[in-house]
Amino acid sequence: MNNRSELSKFEIETFKNFLNNAFPQELVYNHPNITNEIINLSQLLSYQYQLDFPELETIVSIAQLKISNTQTPLSEHKKNLTLIYQALVKNKQIEKYYFTAFLVSVMRSPSHDHQQFEQYKAITLLVCAKLYALGDHESAIKSVCNEIRQWSLGKRNDLANNLPYVTDIEIKRLIDELDSKRKEKFKTNKSSRLGNQLSNIYVPYNDSYYLNEGILRKKALRDPGAPSTTLMINPVEFEGQDTVTELIEIQMHQEVWASEEAASERKKKSFLVSMKQPSGNGYAIQKLQAQAIINQIQKNDMRLACAINLATKFEIQTLLSYCMNPRIVSEKTRSFLLASLTLGSSFERINQLNFNSANNSLVIEHTLPTQKQRKPIIKLITPTKTTFFIELPYDITSNLLNNLDDSTSKKISKLLNFINKTHGTSLTTTKISSYLCFLLKQESIDPTIIVLIKGETAKTAPELSYTHLSDLDVQQTYYRFISNLENLSSKSKKIQFKRQVNGKKESPIGSPLVMSDEVMSIFFKTLGINISAISGSYSQQLHNLITYYVLFTLALSSGYRPVTGWLGKITDYNLLNLTLWISDKEMLQSETGRLIILPEIALRILKRYLQYLKAGAVDASRLNLEISARYQQAITGEQHLFFFITDDVIEEVTPSTMAAHFDSVLPLPLNWHRHYVRSLLFKKKIHPELIAAWMGHAQLNEPAFTRFSSYSIGDLKIISDLINQKLISANCKEINFV
Repeated sequence: MNNRSELSKFEIETFKNFLNNAFPQELVYNHPNITNEIINLSQLLSYQYQLDFPELETIVSIAQLKISNTQTPLSEHKKNLTLIYQALVKNKQIEKYYFTAFLVSVMRSPSHDHQQFEQYKAITLLVCAKLYALGDHESAIKSVCNEIRQWSLGKRNDLANNLPYVTDIEIKRLIDELDSKRKEKFKTNKSSRLGNQLSNIYVPYNDSYYLNEGILRKKALRDPGAPSTTLMINPVEFEGQDTVTELIEIQMHQEVWASEEAASERKKKSFLVSMKQPSGNGYAIQKLQAQAIINQIQKNDMRLACAINLATKFEIQTLLSYCMNPRIVSEKTRSFLLASLTLGSSFERINQLNFNSANNSLVIEHTLPTQKQRKPIIKLITPTKTTFFIELPYDITSNLLNNLDDSTSKKISKLLNFINKTHGTSLTTTKISSYLCFLLKQESIDPTIIVLIKGETAKTAPELSYTHLSDLDVQQTYYRFISNLENLSSKSKKIQFKRQVNGKKESPIGSPLVMSDEVMSIFFKTLGINISAISGSYSQQLHNLITYYVLFTLALSSGYRPVTGWLGKITDYNLLNLTLWISDKEMLQSETGRLIILPEIALRILKRYLQYLKAGAVDASRLNLEISARYQQAITGEQHLFFFITDDVIEEVTPSTMAAHFDSVLPLPLNWHRHYVRSLLFKKKIHPELIAAWMGHAQLNEPAFTRFSSYSIGDLKIISDLINQKLISANCKEINFV
């Protein structure tokens, strides 16, 4: 770190050359505005950071030579910077003049912390200046400038949620926290986009602080048109010598909400079957054998009552009678068998779990990206914890479960062979670990609770991202399963369990994106008041407010994924029977969508919106024929039903335009409504398979409502009525928009 108070003449000339990059000749008339921003940033910089940048005074003095002493009001100054940025975009010069684009970037999002942004921008300016003087750091300088610029556009919500709060700490601690957060992201995913974004800020900050020299790296060529994807590799439990691996390709996205939706779709899925003993009948026979194995695995996953490959009560009862006999089974063998049975996991997976031996409990980490939100948003959502515990039966010794050796595996195999020969059973390790999932699914327990007990994550169980629940829900389900095992145990050798103390405080876990009824009510009420306050005919402000009101209502009513052309065309709606057809991007193989029933309040609001479209087509014809035509196209179904208007220009509904508009009224991730509704349906004890069908979480690429489905319109009506009651209680009312 350089703490010198004076700079050499060479360094001063270097900083002059550096600042020249901010003043392209094409923007000569805007040089005063750019200079004003450099001076403003130097004045905004917190005192603790000024001490670490002796270059600050020199940079300011160089910048002041380029302008007169006239002062521009802050609001006008920000407007001038925005105009400069728009000119760079229009002339396609963002890439060429990336440093200038960084300097003129202005935070557009009202929900972001503007003070936090300005501090990072000021620090970045001085970091870039120091790196420029140190040598070849152009790659790092360009990366950090682009990250700050993208943040100003509202395209780095997840990055903003994870950045250290810069005004409270000094530069060394800031760098350490950035390093810690990026390593945390890379630990869970080596190709984490958020980890890369944090690195783009950490690397130049760190190099600047420790005066590191620049390094040139070669870049591999990549097809710019190819979508970025990641491959999930999951080992599959299967009895026999063959090894089965599940491969799932998921498209990568910059935003957390988009990654959640991609994980829930799972467009490409395949299995890899490795056969230890090749068949002498040729490749064709091997292929048929592999397909039969895959079909059997998929059938087992359905947990059908008629499945012959699942453990019976008699087999589990027999296993327990041996486990509870210390003369036959050692403490370690018993612990692994009972842990596999009660936690629904293989021995290898149990060996990797986190146990608290002091309390003989399993420590479960349930972290979701959505738990990281900016401070202004936290007050809108429900905070959740990331760790909870499951107390294990007395007969499981948790401190023995993290040491699976060959001796224990051989003892378990020998015991199961003895039981099968003696009692005519067919117990296997897979049957034992599958029993929990099989029994709880037969009892219609929500899959989120089952996979939480098993210790799975949202990567393998996407429903976990959308569900807000209590740790007591998980614990009570676990106790219920243990009680079932107690009933199967012999009276003299029952499995023993420490009961939960009554009165334990309920703690929320899972998705935080669930608003309280009070916040939801205030939201709809405020939007309604703002709409009613605008009098007269067509106006841009009125149009957008009405669009927000109807969009949010239909989003909660349908669980529609955020896509281009959100909520479809009028031809997707049947106003007679209240149905909406949702394409879900044609993700399924045998069907191109799903059907849901709209709540009555949503249908009435939609009809009011259609009346507004007809009136808008007439009113706008006097002012803007293009907008008038767009109203008409929405009515006839030629174009999508919804659109925004900004500066008298039509903006189609896309994820990027939605984020920009919603930021001013409800700055939550674009799929917050799917989190809200799934949590609501879970709380109301709707059958989990019906929830999955309504959400579009199809299993095994099978559509939910086909001729073989047992669901009916009556089932959909139950969900519709529940959402209708919730909307009405939340002040969602029919408003006369015309």
